[in-house]
Amino acid sequence: MWSDNETHSDFIDFKHLIDASKTIIDNDQLLPCSIGIYGDWGGGKSSLMNMIETTYENEKDILVIKFNGWLFEGYEDTKTVLLGRILDEVIKGRKLSEKAKTLAAGLLRKVDLLKLTGSVIKYGAGMATGPAGIAGITLSNMMNEGKDFDYKNYLKEDNENPDELMRNNIQNFHQNFEDLVAETKIKKIIVFIDDLDRCTHETIIGTLEAIKLFLFTKKTAFVIGADERLIKYAVRRRFPEIPGDNSEVGRDYLEKMIQYPIRIPPLSELELSIYVNLLFCQLYLEKKEFEPVRKTILRKKNEDQLGFSFNFNNANDFIKEVPDALKEALLLSEQLIPVLTTGLNGNPRQTKRFLNTLLLRSKMISGTREKFEKRILAKLMLMEYFKGETFKDFYEEQARNKGVIPGMKALEDLSENDSNGLDEKENISSMYLDLMEDPWIKNWLASKPSLADVDLQPYFYVSRDKLSIMGTNIRRMSSDAQEIFRKLIHRSETIRGTALQASKNISQGDAATVFESLKEKFLQTEEVSGEGSPLKILFDFCKIRTELNSQLLSMLEDQPDSRIPLVAVTQVIEISKTGSHKEKVKELITGWSKSVSNKPLASIAKKKLTKS
Repeated sequence: MWSDNETHSDFIDFKHLIDASKTIIDNDQLLPCSIGIYGDWGGGKSSLMNMIETTYENEKDILVIKFNGWLFEGYEDTKTVLLGRILDEVIKGRKLSEKAKTLAAGLLRKVDLLKLTGSVIKYGAGMATGPAGIAGITLSNMMNEGKDFDYKNYLKEDNENPDELMRNNIQNFHQNFEDLVAETKIKKIIVFIDDLDRCTHETIIGTLEAIKLFLFTKKTAFVIGADERLIKYAVRRRFPEIPGDNSEVGRDYLEKMIQYPIRIPPLSELELSIYVNLLFCQLYLEKKEFEPVRKTILRKKNEDQLGFSFNFNNANDFIKEVPDALKEALLLSEQLIPVLTTGLNGNPRQTKRFLNTLLLRSKMISGTREKFEKRILAKLMLMEYFKGETFKDFYEEQARNKGVIPGMKALEDLSENDSNGLDEKENISSMYLDLMEDPWIKNWLASKPSLADVDLQPYFYVSRDKLSIMGTNIRRMSSDAQEIFRKLIHRSETIRGTALQASKNISQGDAATVFESLKEKFLQTEEVSGEGSPLKILFDFCKIRTELNSQLLSMLEDQPDSRIPLVAVTQVIEISKTGSHKEKVKELITGWSKSVSNKPLASIAKKKLTKS
């Protein structure tokens, strides 16, 4: 398995992005500057920042500072923590002149006044009120234990108006800081700020405001890793009173704060294939053998960005002896990559989490069964991930039939032959025949390996605790999906309508995550009817993303009749009017017509059946 944390080792080919960032940082004429490393969650922002940082690790006169605002939420005002952290790193380990000590103490006093709560930070006791050692700043450390300087008196509170004093001190903060940097002989300061998009909007704005104080200061560069859409959203939340379009407010603010945006694009199918196959190489090759392989493959990719590939077919060109386990993994990769590219939007972290879950479950199965096929497990996991309701149906069917899914062979034959003949259909229950109307499921059925007559009990056994746990653990909404979900549950019908139209363009994976989130909202609320109810939104969403209708109908089938509103009868009939899912809809309404717990539902269901 692989670590889920950021890495210093390049598996994607970030060289051009590293070079672009360094071109800006290394040009003194462009400083001070702010660089935005933009990308979706799990897209590689933290890893790219680590790789940029590594290029400066041997530069003694260049000070590199790492800051994670997420760690300080709930402990301290982020703005003052960041300012204090930068001051601490500038002074740490340096022999200070009297001028430097005076400048440092004065800057600390300014940070004191910037404290948003209005309380005075007593630096002699340490700055942070949070975890020890994260941002602890003491006068003895800062001033190198100088004893002939009256720091306490110097940092005494003034009797001046605090607001006026704060305004005056902010104005000359950058000049004092420049003087301190010059006095300590630092050539350049590079501050890496990560995980900003995980923070609350107050923390995000506080961090950006702290950065703003340094954007007038020579020799400083800020590298901020974040999802720009979440930052824009935080700005809109923080300044709702600003007139104009909300999206413009967030965009304009961010453009003023971030001077050089560098965006990490999602991986293409070819790039994801190389990434996954390098992960498998790392797993199955010795480190001394793997590193030359990795460097050679990335060099070849860099030379031929569009045409180079690394897979099972050419592995021998790069590896002298390919282990059998690696051969199996490379073959498995060919099966997974096309689906993961589309479903996960080429996201490296989500792909890695899927693979980690696959390997973990493989280990669990191997402990109870000598022979099993990893490709079968992977195929079932794809169904679990993208079509959770159908996966649960398969689970229940195999549980009732000693691990075998009845009709699977007929389903696979029908999906491969694309036949409308009755011979295959006669061997398939109406519940499964309905699945053939979903293109994704049809392609999944046609893919290898075949599941016909296979005992699937050990494969389903490893997901018995909670059938949807894998998807919940490894999947996180992309920014596009988050934005659509947020608008879909908005009170405004107009905003919901805009989100429904936008949902046409999101990927299958994003559509699946939005569906799951809406389903969870429906399950957690007592509001089951009305225009803004989660169920009504689900119906509207599935009218746009019709490939999810099979999942919606399966979900409704599992709900107690008491939770089904009367309007649901009309809504499911609308689904069948398109010519799809007729048998499933008929079964569902027939079941509702026999309801004892919801007699109004039974009455209207009977009327609809009679009318049809």
